[in-house]
Amino acid sequence: MSKKYFLNSSFWLKLIGFILLFYLVYKVGWKETLISIKKVAVIHILIAVLILWTAYSLKSIRWRIISNSYGIPLEKYKALQVFFIGLFLGNITPGKIGDFGRLLYLKNDLPSQKVGWSSLIMDRFFDVICLLIFSFIAIIYYQLSFSILKLPNNYDSILLWCVIGIGIFLLFFGFKNKIKRLLKPWWKAFNSNDLGWLRGIQSFLITCVSMILIYGVFNYIAWVMDIDINHLGLFLGTFILGILTLLPITILGIGVRETSLVIIFQLYHLPAEDAIALSLIIFFLQLISFVPGAIWFYLSPIRLQDLRQME
Repeated sequence: MSKKYFLNSSFWLKLIGFILLFYLVYKVGWKETLISIKKVAVIHILIAVLILWTAYSLKSIRWRIISNSYGIPLEKYKALQVFFIGLFLGNITPGKIGDFGRLLYLKNDLPSQKVGWSSLIMDRFFDVICLLIFSFIAIIYYQLSFSILKLPNNYDSILLWCVIGIGIFLLFFGFKNKIKRLLKPWWKAFNSNDLGWLRGIQSFLITCVSMILIYGVFNYIAWVMDIDINHLGLFLGTFILGILTLLPITILGIGVRETSLVIIFQLYHLPAEDAIALSLIIFFLQLISFVPGAIWFYLSPIRLQDLRQME
């Protein structure tokens, strides 16, 4: 590993997640964590992986629907293959930026580079909207159940946010024409699809089902471990966790996921070792679920640096 990489700020940011993980395990203890992990049999690991593969296959179908609406000829098998490669790359890079590597496998079939980028942005848009909807429901649920959010004792912070908001508005207004000229061609490309309401609703429903399967795996493993937790609370909480793992301080959610689950478990007065064990099992499941993408990537590798040339 080069000296330049160690000097890169992203390297140190990624270390934060590992530091959080090792701190939590140190506080709880490896023995206690391993005892909790051993509660899960191999058969349940295989079932959970099959659930994840089913969810990712559904997402590849959604991506194919979106791509076809942009005039990109994408067959079922290629959509599945390239989607799993993107899944693998996305989950080993901060903010899942590697997922955009899918474009490099389709560059000869794209009507234009902007259309290609727009199709992937649209694909990610469905995920983000679904995450935000479920996360908003989760916030309401946790607020009603635990009154987590408290009203401020003073209004200094509210005033500060108002000033920041006004500043952003004035900055946007000042550069309005320049921003409009910059975004106009991209907006045109983004709207060049013929997705329509019917396929749009179909894509959203596919997204919801796939998300329920992906985050429902937490509940399945918790059930297998015989963890006495409110499963609705755990299920909704994992969507907030999903947003947090997008932060560029972690790889595969390491550290952030464990910390978040410990907080959720504390709300239900459950031991931290079960939270960490659950998180580590989910991490292991992620690694297994990425194997098809890793194999396909090995057979047909790309360089993510080439994405910079796709303007």
